[in-house]
Parts: sequence; C-alpha cells; structure tokens
Amino acid sequence: MRGHLALATAAGIAGDRPTVVREARAGLRDLAAHRSSLPTMELRALASGHGAELGEMGLAELLRDGSAARTLRWMEQTRAAALLARLPLLEPGGVSPATPEDGDRAWVLPPGLDRLRAGLDGRVLVETGLCEGRYVAVVVRARGARLVDLGPRERVEEPLHALVFALRRLASPRSAAAAQAARVNADARLRVLRELLVAPLGVAPDDELVVAPVGPLHGVPWSALHAGPVSLAPSATAWLATTAAAAPPAGTAATVLVAGPGLAGAQDEVDALVAVHPHARVFDAATSLVAPVTGALASADLAHLACHGVPRADNPMFSSLVLADGPVTVQELHRAGVAPRRLVLASCHSGADVAYAGDEVLGFVSGMLARGTAGVVANIAAVPDVEVVDLMVGLHRRLVAGQTMARALHAARAEIDRDTPAGFVNWCTFGAHGAA
Repeated sequence: MRGHLALATAAGIAGDRPTVVREARAGLRDLAAHRSSLPTMELRALASGHGAELGEMGLAELLRDGSAARTLRWMEQTRAAALLARLPLLEPGGVSPATPEDGDRAWVLPPGLDRLRAGLDGRVLVETGLCEGRYVAVVVRARGARLVDLGPRERVEEPLHALVFALRRLASPRSAAAAQAARVNADARLRVLRELLVAPLGVAPDDELVVAPVGPLHGVPWSALHAGPVSLAPSATAWLATTAAAAPPAGTAATVLVAGPGLAGAQDEVDALVAVHPHARVFDAATSLVAPVTGALASADLAHLACHGVPRADNPMFSSLVLADGPVTVQELHRAGVAPRRLVLASCHSGADVAYAGDEVLGFVSGMLARGTAGVVANIAAVPDVEVVDLMVGLHRRLVAGQTMARALHAARAEIDRDTPAGFVNWCTFGAHGAA
C-alpha cells in the first residue's frame, strides 16, 4: 500500500490524474483482500484506516472531474466495507468457521445508478464525503445526479458540537431558565446546520431522503433538519441491501418487547406497547435475562428494547444494553446472529455509532444492519425515558399499519409537544436507519 501511495503521489505531482486514481484503487483493492481475512468486524474496520489517504487522494481527483456518478461509485467502494462482508456465526465452543467466500467479496462493487434509483423508489439519496477538509455530497434523484460542496468541516462541526451540548442540558435541565437558554442555543444551531447541510442540496421539503453520512456527520440529527421523512445508512449499498428483507407472511410475524432494569419509564413503555401488540412476547425488568432475550430476538420480526444503553466510544462493538442479569454487548448480539427485521432501540445513545478512519462506522445500528436487520430506530443522545412513551406508541401504531420505520417515525415525531424540554429532545434525537 505504501508503494501504491508513493506512485499515486508521484503521479499527482506530475499531473497524471488517471494514474492517481488507478494507483489508489489498486492499493485499496490490496487492502480489501487482506482485510477480509481478519476475524472480527472491529479489526476489519481499523484496517480500513490504512487506506484512508489513498481513498481521499482518489476522491480528490474524481471531484475535480465533476462526475457525480464516478464520485458516488468511489465513495461507495471506500466506506463501510467491514459491514458489507458479513462475519460467520459462532459454532459451538465459540469457534468461528472459515469463510472462503469472503475473498470473493473483498472488493464490493456498488450498484449502478439505475439499480440504485429503482431501490430508492422516488426517494432522494444524499451521500456525503470528506475531502481535503471540506464536506461534499452527491445527490441522486429519479432523474439526474449532482455534486454539492457543503463547505469546510469546521463550519459544520462547531455548531454540531454546540447542539449536542445543548441537547444534553435539555435532557436534564437544572432549572427553567437553564432549559430556556439551552433551547434557544439548540434552535440556533439547528438553523445553522440546516443552512449548511440541507439548503445547498436543493431538495423539496416533502422529499423523502436517504442520507449516508460520513465521519462526524453520523452524529447529526438529520430528521430535525429536514421536513420530510429521513432514512439513514452507512452507505447507499448498505441501504439498498435492506430493501431485500421481505416481511414474513401475515399472522406469522413475531414481536418482542423488552424492558430493562433501572429505567423509570421502561416498564410503562412496554406496558403501553402491549396494547398495540397484544400477542407480543414480553420481558419485564425482572425477566429480561440475556439468554432468553437473545433467543427471542433472533427470530423476531419486530423488537423493541427499552433498556439502559452503555456506549463505548473506545470500542463501539462493546457498547451494551443492560438486561436483568447484566449487559449484552453489540459484539455478542452480532456474533450470535441476532437480527430482527425491524428493531427499535429506545435507549440512550443507541444510535451514536462511532466513525473510524477509512469511512468505517461501528456501533449498535451498524452491527444490526450488518447482520441483516432492515430497519432500526435509535437515538444519538441521552433521552428522557418517561416522556418517550407517547413517541414510541405513535411509532408502533404506524408500524402495525404497514409504514416503514422512516415514515412511521416522521409521523410520530409530528405529534410531539416540542415546547417541553423532554419533547424537544425526543423530537430531535431519534432517527430511522434502513429501508424497512
């Protein structure tokens, strides 16, 4: 890879742009071939960091060409690769069997624009990238695709950090005055982010968006920036894969509702959802043991987890959900093959996946999508658990009526009283991922 990097750099100095792209692509192909032999998702994600410079060099050259289609194809080939090559399930004894087919999937070719548009079915794709300190986006519509410059990263990241801080204060305000000050700050930061990230895209307010963020943009509350429904994904290829998950035949869909310990509103939340899902399998705060819950989730069509979440920024695959007899990590769920078709994570920070160099992302949401879950609702911050009950009931009523996660969440969020601090935080922080 260092050899390819040297050749690409020399070609750039000489002004030979095609050779820059060719050498960058060759180096990334070598990386992909060796990355596929690594036994864990986090190791594969970390390995992608070795190709970050090659990926950015190739992207810079393609951006100069101004081709939205070629730029999107490059972005897709250099992001979330650890999620696209699925790891095997553990065999008895914890041994991971060999996966000879992984080599064939080491370099995943993204779908063409025609296939992508067919999967989008009228939605608008917004895939973001980061190159030479600037955020860019490729916008794909039913007709046409274009490149958009979103500006320097610091202009975006400063208001994003301030917004996260304001939401944290609103989740547990010390006084009415503190809540009011935090709300003013949050509204101002949302306006700035909307101007920077959504206004330049040229989308209509009622367009349904599929957003594939990059780096820190995974922490943006995209649903709060756009008036229409929004679905998120690590990449367009990953999102398109979720469209293939078929719903089970009528009358056979299993629903699992889980309340974890130590949350004041968890049991109330699950009790309220039983009225929406009268035939659901229910685990309360005392019976939500790791083994039976994991077994039930593995065969569920729809699962709802109202549990305390423990994020791990240092290793997001070891982020966990707290159940009655202890925590269960993302790594444990992933290796056990737990992948309900649709999953609602009503847990703090459950949607706060961690971005790595090489456009990789790991966490609760990405781990479930990698295993085959087709739709997830999760949040990016701490949420008031008692006040979230009404939002969750509104969401599930629409899911039962046949709406997708993105459309159900969009409609349920519209019913929230945003004048209260808790209502505003819940409105702002929950997002839908995948196509189901």
